[in-house]
Amino acid sequence: MVPPDSVPDEPSRDTEVRTGEEGPRRALPSISGVTVVMKGELTVGEDLVIEGTFDGTITGKGPDTVTVRRTAHLSGEVSAGTVRVEDGTNLEGTVISGRIKLAE
Repeated sequence: MVPPDSVPDEPSRDTEVRTGEEGPRRALPSISGVTVVMKGELTVGEDLVIEGTFDGTITGKGPDTVTVRRTAHLSGEVSAGTVRVEDGTNLEGTVISGRIKLAE
């Protein structure tokens, strides 16, 4: 794991950067790991993967994809361009999306 102080502000040269309506974005998703527990409102402008526990509202801006892994425990509302839910996910709440994918 990289200590927070050593994380560069700019992506490394081997990280692809996408440009969207809101400016440059990383090609790799942000990940909320298995041991992470979050509660509240989260607004994302890039792809997001939830592996841990989240209680609240997740709002994606634009065509972003929110992936909810089978290890996740999600309670609340998810709104994004695409929401991908893995088989076995503990999901209680509302999904608002133009495209919903159920994955094995």
